[in-house]
Amino acid sequence: MSDNIQRFIFDSFGIRGELVQLETSSQQMVLEHNYPPAIAELLQQVAAVTVLMTTTIKFEGKLSVQLQTPNELKMLVVQANHKLGYRGIARYDKGADYSQKSFQELTKGGRLSITIEPKKGKRYQGYVELGQKSFEACIENYFNQSEQLKTKIWLFNNEQKVTGLMLQALPDMLNQDSFDHLVFLANTLTTDECLNTESDVLLNRLFHQESVRDLMSHPVNFHCGCSRKKMLDSVALFPAEEIEEILQEKGRVPVKCEFCLNRFEFNAIDIKSHKAVAGNSTQH
Repeated sequence: MSDNIQRFIFDSFGIRGELVQLETSSQQMVLEHNYPPAIAELLQQVAAVTVLMTTTIKFEGKLSVQLQTPNELKMLVVQANHKLGYRGIARYDKGADYSQKSFQELTKGGRLSITIEPKKGKRYQGYVELGQKSFEACIENYFNQSEQLKTKIWLFNNEQKVTGLMLQALPDMLNQDSFDHLVFLANTLTTDECLNTESDVLLNRLFHQESVRDLMSHPVNFHCGCSRKKMLDSVALFPAEEIEEILQEKGRVPVKCEFCLNRFEFNAIDIKSHKAVAGNSTQH
C-alpha cells in the first residue's frame, strides 16, 4: 500500500476533501527513536494533518505543525515541503510513564502553532490552545478560529499506519445541511477499513452516491533533508575551543541528525576547509 494523498471536491455542495494514507513514510519517521506508543501515534497523526494542510496551500516552501507543552511532552513537530516530503520529531521526558496518558493529559496547558514559510513572501504563524479532547478537534478549532473555514477531520492509526480524512467548506458552500450530510457519511468510517483499504476504494465506498470530482493524487514520502554540508554548517557554529577539544580527544567531530538519526563525522581538514570557504564567501 503506497503512501499518498487524494484531493477531491463536491461541486454541487461547495465542499472539498482530502484523504491521506501514510505507512512506509510514517515508519521511517519513528524508526529507531524508540518513542513510547502514545507519542509515536500522536506524531503519526500530526504528520497526516501536516500533509493534509500542505496540499491546501499553493506555495513553494515549508509548512510546520508544532505542539509545545509545559509537561512531559516538551515539543512535537512535523515539517512538510510543497513536494509532500515530510519529517518529524518529538522531545519528551524519557523517565515519565505514558501508558495511561490521554491526549488531554499529554498536552495539558500546551499550544499548537502552524508555521508557513514560503520561498517567496512573508512567513506566517498562527496559534491556538491545546484544550480539546483530541488532536483532530484542536486542528478543527484552529481552522474555525484562525482561518474561519468550517473543517472536519478524522484520524485513524496504529503502530504501522495512519489514515486521515479532511472535509472543508469552500467560500461558496451552499448550506450547512450539505456539510452535515457529508460528515454523517464520514462518521460511518471504521478504523479497520481505514487502515486496510486503498484510498480510492475507500472514497468510492464512502461517497459513491455523491457527485465527486477528483483533483489530484500525489505520492507522499519521508524526506529529512539533512546532508553532509548542512551538518558541517552546524558544526562550524560550535565555539572554536570546543571543536579543538573534540578533535584532540577523538580525532573527529561526530554529529547526528536529530530527525533521521544519520551520523556524520568531520576531521580537522573538513572543518578548516569549510571555515576557509565561509570566510572567502563573506568577503565578496
